[in-house]
Order: sequence, then structure tokens, then C-alpha cells
Amino acid sequence: MLTLTRLLLTSVCLSSPLLVQAIDLNEAYNMALEHDAETHIAYNQLLASKELKPQALAALLPSINASASSKDTRQESENSSPTSSKNTTQFRDEGFSIALRQPLFNWGSLERFKQAGKQVSKAEIQYRQAEQALIFRVTDSYLNTLQSDVNLKLANDNLSAFNRQLDQAKQRFEVGLIAITDVHDAQARYDLSVATQIAAQDTLYSAQEALREIIQSDQIELSPLANDLSLSTPQPNNMATWESTAQTDNLAIEMARLDVNIAKKEVSINRAGHYPTVDVVASHTYSEMGGGSTGSGFRSESDSLGLELNLALFSGGKTQSLIKQAAFNHQASLDTLQSLQRSTLRETRDAFRGITTNLQRIQALRQAIVSNQSSLDASEIGLEVGTRTIVDVLDAQSNLSLAKLELTEAKKNYILSVLSLKKAAGALSINDIQQVNQWLVH
Repeated sequence: MLTLTRLLLTSVCLSSPLLVQAIDLNEAYNMALEHDAETHIAYNQLLASKELKPQALAALLPSINASASSKDTRQESENSSPTSSKNTTQFRDEGFSIALRQPLFNWGSLERFKQAGKQVSKAEIQYRQAEQALIFRVTDSYLNTLQSDVNLKLANDNLSAFNRQLDQAKQRFEVGLIAITDVHDAQARYDLSVATQIAAQDTLYSAQEALREIIQSDQIELSPLANDLSLSTPQPNNMATWESTAQTDNLAIEMARLDVNIAKKEVSINRAGHYPTVDVVASHTYSEMGGGSTGSGFRSESDSLGLELNLALFSGGKTQSLIKQAAFNHQASLDTLQSLQRSTLRETRDAFRGITTNLQRIQALRQAIVSNQSSLDASEIGLEVGTRTIVDVLDAQSNLSLAKLELTEAKKNYILSVLSLKKAAGALSINDIQQVNQWLVH
């Protein structure tokens, strides 16, 4: 019997969620990096874009084409003489040719090659942007799950506290110490806490599913945030410096600048439709024909080398229309760049203020928790001696839970503001994941 009891206890301990190895933010990011579809898409788009450059270069390099033919011919001939007979002959024609073309001047192809280099640079920045977006998404989802878990725990605490207060209120009413209205207040607060607890549980499930979607793991046991975080103001603690950095190093702005250059090159490429092209052309041709009706055949062989000039004189107005279209696209890219610069400036300022504001909120909420805990203790003692009502105790409990929840939210917002500021400045990296990871309980 003792052995069976030990086995049961061992089984319970092994299945306990407390023994499940919690994953920290760094591990969650590595899981996401392996499975995230968006970064994989950006990487494959980068590889595809890198092929644009050799394709554009090919239009500037020599091209060699060869062709060969072989055919059998059956020929019948007959003259108009009454005594003539029909003649039938069969013969074979064979030949081949090889031609080399080297562009000497093709403004459109040259501009297309320059444009391809900018398109590759844009794809590289786009991949870096996808990496930064993944860092932010993983951290945001991880912290949302932690906050939802805290919210559920506080809802459970409130439920237990309000249930206890309801039981006490009923007992006090039965002995005539309080009025029935106090029981109704306690009952109402308890019923509301039940609904809040149900909603908190659903919110946690939703947050866990969002994280599971990113990291592709069923293990959602996470390392919580430490109570005391080593937090600091932005470095440098100067908004103007961050604004200047964001305007030069923000990845979205860098891509928008490249879009402007790419669109400008497109104008030049289409304008090249009015320019001539000059190619060096060399060829070698060989042909051999069998005899026809005369019964004799011939063989020919020739070589040629020269320059070829082509100039489109009129194409129905298509070239001019393409130039106009490219010019409008270029102007649109300039407007997009300006819009991004403005929105990035606003995001940078919001993130900078978010860090300082949440630092102040964290300090204030820590003190608020101490004050509300003292208020709750005093209300409970006052209820015992008759100087406080049940409503005072219920309000104090709600205020304490709210302060704890807002403290967790302020910590999360501080961390996300730090990452947002780095992202706006184009400096968000894996080092920031490791920094946030140090703020977790391991």
C-alpha cells in the first residue's frame, strides 16, 4: 500500500505543470525564427530579387544564337510537249548558321542593370525589416500572454476574496450585524467577478493561441517578468537625436528612398525607347542544296561582321505614354516617402514618450499597490470593529487588483516602447531580445 501511494504521488508530481520547463523569450524567438512564414517569404523574395541583377547584366553581354536545318525535297517537273514525260527528282537541303550580337549602346538595358542593383538592395532591407517585425511580434505576443495570465490570476484572487466576503456578509446578516443591502452588494460584486474570471480565461486562451501560431509549439508555459526590473530612460535621453536617427536609418524609409530611385530609373528606361541602339553583329552561314530538275546542286558559305543601328521612329504613342506613366509612379513614390517620414517621426516621438511615461507609471503603481494593500487591511479591520462597511472592503480589493494589473500592463508597455523606439531608429536586433530576456524569472 505504501509503494502504491508513492507511485501515485510520483505520477502526480511528474504530471504537474510546475515541473514543465518554461520557455523564455529567447527560446520563443528561436522557435518563431524556424517556423515563421513571413520571414521565410521575405528570405525567398530576397533570393529571387538577387536574380534580377544577372538577368539585367545578360542584356549587356554578347548573345550567340545558332540554327540548323535539314529537309528532304521531292520535285516533279513536266513540260508542255505532247511527247514529254514527267520527271521526278528527290534531293536534300542542309544548312546551319551561327550569329553573335554584342550591344555597344543600349541606354535602356544599362539603366535596367542599375535599377536591378537598387531592387536587390531593397529586398535586403525588406528581409531585415521582416526580422525586426518578427522580434516585435514575438515579444508582443509573449508579453500579452504573460499579462493575460496575470489578469486571470487576479480574477481568481478577486473571485476567492469576494466569495469569502459574501459568506461573511451572510453570516453577519444572520446575526443582525449588517443590513441586507450589504449582502446584496457582496453578491453583486461576486457575480461580477465570476463573469470577469470567465472573460479573463478566454483572453488567456486567445493570447496563448496567438503565441502558439508564431512559435508553432504546444508548450505555452512561460517565464514571468521579474518583480524588480532594471529599467532606465532612453539612451541617449534626447528626443531630437532619436528623431534624426529615425529619419536616416529607419528601414521603411530606406526602402521608400530606394522605391523613389527605382521609379526614377523606370522613367529613364522608358525614355530610352526614343534612343537608338547599336550592336556589333557577326555571323557565319553555311548551306548545301541538292539538285533540282536540272540535276545539279550547289553549296554556299558566308561570313559577315558589321554594325547594326536600330531606331524606333513611331510606335503609336506607346513610348510617350510609358514615360508619363513612369513619371506619375515616380511622383507617387515621392509622396509615399514623405508620408512615411511623417508617420515615422510621430511613431518615434510616441515611443520615446512611452518609455518615460511608463517609467513614471511603474514607480507610481508600485507605491499604489502598497497603499491599496494597506487600505484593504485597514478596511478589513474596520469591518470587524464596525467602522467600515462591506462595500469599503470590496472596493479596496478591487482597487488593489486593478493596481496590480496596471503595473503589469505598464511593464509590458515600457518594454514594447523600448522596442518600438529601436525599430523606428532601424536598430532593433536580437540583442534586444536578449535584453528583455534578462528581465524574466528563469
